[in-house]
Amino acid sequence: MPELSRRQILGGSLAAVASAAGLPLLQGCSNKGRGGTDAGGADGIKLPKYIAYQDFTPDLTGKNGVDSATFKYPADPVAAISGPVGDGQRVAALTVTNSPAPPARGRNAYWQELERRLGFTFDIEIVPSTDYGQRFQTAVAGGKLPDLFSIYPGQVPSLPALLQKKAVDLTPHLSGDAISKYPLLANVPTVSWKQTVYDGKIYGIPIPRGAQSTLTLYSRDDLLTKLGITKPPASLQELQDLCKELTLAKTNTWALGRVPLTYLRQMFKIPNGWSVQNGRLVSAFEAEQQKDALEAGRKLMVAGVVHPDGFTAPGSIRKTWVANGSTLMVDDSFSAWHAFYNYPHPDTFRLAAWAPPIAEGGGTAPVWLGAPTINITAINLTASDRVEALLSLLNYLAAPFGTSEYLFKNYGVKDVHHTLKGTDPVLTDKGRTEIALGLEYVANAPWMTYQPGAPDVTKAQFDAQDTLVPTAVADPTISLYSETNVRKGNQIGMGDLELDILQGRKPVSAWDEGLAKWKKAGGDTIRDEFQKALDHQPS
Repeated sequence: MPELSRRQILGGSLAAVASAAGLPLLQGCSNKGRGGTDAGGADGIKLPKYIAYQDFTPDLTGKNGVDSATFKYPADPVAAISGPVGDGQRVAALTVTNSPAPPARGRNAYWQELERRLGFTFDIEIVPSTDYGQRFQTAVAGGKLPDLFSIYPGQVPSLPALLQKKAVDLTPHLSGDAISKYPLLANVPTVSWKQTVYDGKIYGIPIPRGAQSTLTLYSRDDLLTKLGITKPPASLQELQDLCKELTLAKTNTWALGRVPLTYLRQMFKIPNGWSVQNGRLVSAFEAEQQKDALEAGRKLMVAGVVHPDGFTAPGSIRKTWVANGSTLMVDDSFSAWHAFYNYPHPDTFRLAAWAPPIAEGGGTAPVWLGAPTINITAINLTASDRVEALLSLLNYLAAPFGTSEYLFKNYGVKDVHHTLKGTDPVLTDKGRTEIALGLEYVANAPWMTYQPGAPDVTKAQFDAQDTLVPTAVADPTISLYSETNVRKGNQIGMGDLELDILQGRKPVSAWDEGLAKWKKAGGDTIRDEFQKALDHQPS
């Protein structure tokens, strides 16, 4: 699955959605019912009951937030669905992709086979991630949202009002035990459902990511082992020394693909976005250690150990550098581990994920836990008479690993879109091209760590998560909603200042002035809105 950044997807281009659709600008932004539990939220709402899928047993069972893992795809995968999907009528969906555009339906054997299996026409508008914000805005303003549409909760202005006006309230269909009618949706963990609740109602189904959005620092373990480096640095000083050792100008080799600022901040124990201190939210921007982390990043730049194009190259290029050995370390999400192996690489290619050492030494610091939900899929209010049929389609698309439905959704038809290496499906060029319909952002199962034909890689991924995730620090605002954050968060953010400091255009001391401006421009308001939402949550 491609790594998808909500900030890159929307980039603030949805700022006109609310006014264009006739929605109130600062109304309807209640957090009522956010963060409800099976026992009931602040107003008694019950999130869908979690019912784990039982017909497949992974080789390694994840606990404490760690994703489960399996070494081989079953030789005879069972069907998770019996009976028809949908109601036989056409379904339209708007979704996103980070992959090249697939062939149109008429030239796409996978799409045609999908419709044959479903028994109806499935119109999918697949929008590149960089264009999705504008396309969504246009669809909302023109009243042309399809039956199913992807939403990125932290980026849509007046989202509660938009959902109330445009989306079906799914609470009667999914709350509590009601979800048992859709057992594959019930297999989605409870924590992912929190971002579907607005104004005390469930307005969509979540696309779970588990721990996959968590950032880690990758190293080329095979190359470092050859150099006698078998363990991560134990302090900031050791990291700096190692980076200098690994950077060789004569061979155009750099230690780092970019400044790993999140990793450095973890080393200084800076909170993940926000922290709760004496019952009150405090922004991580206010942590005194921010300047220490920025100074550490600046020193890496001055030392010349960061690839010179590291600030401008997209993630795909940075992965290429790691795969070809141009850089030996880069920070990326857990979901990227699988993606690295899609790039041309030597047979010896192996990755390791390094825990951040405490800056001054003496142990390791916790990593920052990523968001458990990447987006939600809502059902258009105009399709309210077909809710059960559309939910049955979403249930089908959420079929878990080990099933025949999952095998087809992700790997297509045998000997056309994939071949078998033992029992493991390996995509063909036709498969990689045709399957990219963005279905993983319409509905999806919980993540399964799996590298076809490479059980040692699967084990390495699982072990890395098992080391880092159980102690990871979550952002306490992750399932909360702030209208000011959606409208102004990117605009007033500190990212430009970070770049200016890291690239030497401004001194580290400029952080204090930037923080004061951020607070005045809306940071304090964001905090107050998150605080109100947090106070409304059940204890």
